[in-house]
Amino acid sequence: MTHLWFEITAKTPPALVEPVAEIVRGVAPGGVSIEEPVEILGPEQGFRVRGGEPVLIRCYLPSSELGAMLVEELRRAMEAYPAVELSARPIYEQDWAVSWREFFGVVETGGRVVVVPSWVEHEPAPGQLVIRLDPGQAFGTGHHETTRLCLGFLDGLVAPGARVLDVGTGSGILAIAAVLLGAAHVDAVDIDPVAAEVAEQNCAANGVSGQVRVRAGRLEPGDIGEPYDLVVSNISPDANIGLVPVFERAVRPGGDLLLSGVLEQDVARVTAACAAAGFVHRETRLERDWAAIHLRREG
Repeated sequence: MTHLWFEITAKTPPALVEPVAEIVRGVAPGGVSIEEPVEILGPEQGFRVRGGEPVLIRCYLPSSELGAMLVEELRRAMEAYPAVELSARPIYEQDWAVSWREFFGVVETGGRVVVVPSWVEHEPAPGQLVIRLDPGQAFGTGHHETTRLCLGFLDGLVAPGARVLDVGTGSGILAIAAVLLGAAHVDAVDIDPVAAEVAEQNCAANGVSGQVRVRAGRLEPGDIGEPYDLVVSNISPDANIGLVPVFERAVRPGGDLLLSGVLEQDVARVTAACAAAGFVHRETRLERDWAAIHLRREG
């Protein structure tokens, strides 16, 4: 049987993407997609992002009484953001199950890692480390600036045999990259159980399940046992700041902390919060309005 759903779209100014996406996630148990304005380059070539234009945040809700209640809840929450345009359209499962794939192509990260969608043929260049990825309903395809920035940093931060913690693992892309770059063990955590399931599937598909342990849930300082050589957290500025007590326990003295999901305008307050916990800023890299921050724990 083919089921009818409603595709809900929030057309959002770039500066409001994080808070609006968080609101949409609250009513969409199946997850959300965040689609930046793009110019399609062609089959298997991916796309080019157009800067400064509104971002589309989408979710899918059932055509039912529950779905109607969730839509109304979302509409009321969006009254606080008058610049956001909400729209809805009916859609059948068979229409969107695979159509999104045409937007994803091979992603070069500027380092050894290259991200290749599972349905695309690609012959790697000598020395390239290939991640085969099927993002499903989880964030992390390599196309977003924050993911690319993290992948570029990981190329120089992951030492052979390292223990790594990946916070907000999404599709598992950074956990997989860490293993391919030499990490001996990665703990990957995501608050979204759907993302954790997708990450486990992608780890298995890339042959790294033995080195990556995935779990769903929140991180608390008491959850940390043996500290890590590297912690990477690609989430949001406020979420990263809220996790500073966790990072303080999770990163070994002399170890590294890599934070992203951060707009350039938020770099100063994120680094200040980390500095209060003994982290020294080493480098910030920017791509468009997004930043990745490398810090090192003193000691």
